[in-house]
Amino acid sequence: MTSTIKADLILVHAPAIYDFRNRDDFVLGWYSSQESSNVTPIFEMHPLGFLSIKSFLAERGLDVKIVNVASLMLKHPTLDVEKLFTHLDAPIFGIDLHWLPHCQGSIEVAGVLKKVHPDSFVTFGGIISTYYAREMMQYPQIDGVIRGYDTLEPLADLVGQVKRGVRGRFNVENLVYKDKGEVIDNGHSYTPEVLNDVAIDWSKMFPKTSSLLNMPNLMVLPNTGCQQSCGWCSGSRWAYQRMMNVDKKTVFHRRSEQLAREITTFPKTESPLSVYTLQAYSESAPRILDYLKAVQDSGVVKSVSFEQFRLTKPSVLEKMREVAPDLDIFINLSPQSHDVEISRLSGRGTYTNEEMESWMADAMDIGIKGVYLWYTIGMQKQTYKSVMETVDYTARLMEKFPDDKIVPTIFGMVPFLDPGCQWFEESDQHGYTVFHRDLETHRKALTSPRWRDAMNYETDWMKRDEFLPATYDAMQAMANHKADFGRITPRSIKIVNQRIDHLRYLTSEVDRAYDTIGHLPDSLRREIGRHNDEILSYAADVALVKKPLSGRWYDDHTVPADIIAACSRESQAA
Repeated sequence: MTSTIKADLILVHAPAIYDFRNRDDFVLGWYSSQESSNVTPIFEMHPLGFLSIKSFLAERGLDVKIVNVASLMLKHPTLDVEKLFTHLDAPIFGIDLHWLPHCQGSIEVAGVLKKVHPDSFVTFGGIISTYYAREMMQYPQIDGVIRGYDTLEPLADLVGQVKRGVRGRFNVENLVYKDKGEVIDNGHSYTPEVLNDVAIDWSKMFPKTSSLLNMPNLMVLPNTGCQQSCGWCSGSRWAYQRMMNVDKKTVFHRRSEQLAREITTFPKTESPLSVYTLQAYSESAPRILDYLKAVQDSGVVKSVSFEQFRLTKPSVLEKMREVAPDLDIFINLSPQSHDVEISRLSGRGTYTNEEMESWMADAMDIGIKGVYLWYTIGMQKQTYKSVMETVDYTARLMEKFPDDKIVPTIFGMVPFLDPGCQWFEESDQHGYTVFHRDLETHRKALTSPRWRDAMNYETDWMKRDEFLPATYDAMQAMANHKADFGRITPRSIKIVNQRIDHLRYLTSEVDRAYDTIGHLPDSLRREIGRHNDEILSYAADVALVKKPLSGRWYDDHTVPADIIAACSRESQAA
């Protein structure tokens, strides 16, 4: 008898595109993930908030399971998802739609869940779910959306009520839902001062038999929101004030005690454990130092990374080294462009290149292990020429710091400009043209055969047709510079060049086919299918890490082998 996964709530993470395994009519690009997150173009990393939900509801006596469908589909290519869902048993299912690239897959997965479990309540959460909450009510497979930056209390209330058999009208803050076809909006009143007031218990997240961690990288989120109003970001101060029903306060911190408790539960791994600290740019120096001391005291972490908006004062860097002498500390900066005017317009531009270079030299002397620099294509006043000048500047940086770990990365802001951000909402005032506004148009755009048609925007300085050449030219040139200065291996750069050249060929062939015969010939579809299979096996960044497709903190650690076997064609054939 095959087992069944039972819970009060089952959280489900969908792939960006639900039927990605069977698609040979569009080319999966190498623009969809980055070195920091190390995921494939279907975004198989579920939100860290899933773990907060699991821990928070456990404290209230509610059992939560996490099923990462995206990860399972990657690892088991013949997995029958509908059949898998017959082995799940819960009165309520939660699906994340936090970032827009998941809009196709998440809603499709909701449809399959509703088909298998018509009497279960299917609810959504996340930034994009908050933005499109009422529009999402048009989909029959979606019963509700909980809006907001912190939904722990409302979700606990909803799960408790559903478990008790409540149907119809729910007394749950921030919930938009349907009752007999009528859309009910309970308002957006839950805006807590303290974020996610729970410590994730990492020791209980994985079974004892799990091979955690093949890729021993964990994440910590000390806050949400932002003090800055970067025009391209739906997590900015400007966006939060309009989406999250908040006014002056737009950064919400977790309690330091909860962070410290969480760190004590980090697992001991065979390989050195690394921790990526999200949104550290909104943390004060005292909180960063307290956090670093807790990580140091855990005794299981080798390196920790921070995102910083401004250049951290050398005196603070020195204190960071003092409280964490055994940790390798990495700083992430996002100047967006080498051009200070473009950087300033993007919401950055708080330092010049000269100031940054001087600071990096001081940081290396103090003992900071390395600096990662992030540059983005899609900013105001940014042209193709400017993009390539940014790449040239990073080559000069690596030449100036030959023995230091100064690692630049560039990527395109593709395929979407965030709904809710200032440049999306006031596009004509900032030099942007937005082509897709509603959720359904974005869903259809994600699977457009022609790459440019998937993009929801262009700028006065770069049209949609220019973004793909700019993205691949910049990534390839920067990768070759990294190889020149020993940041990546000769073997890796050979593969990178082959893949980007092949992507250029495939996307041009797709355009040519539609321009000449109006469809994709079978031979090209077969080639696209082979390419998509291969691209899903590697990180999208030029570091070119081949995926184990298991053993990462966000991979599936819930579905047992007997269910996988019962739902996979290979096992049935055997």
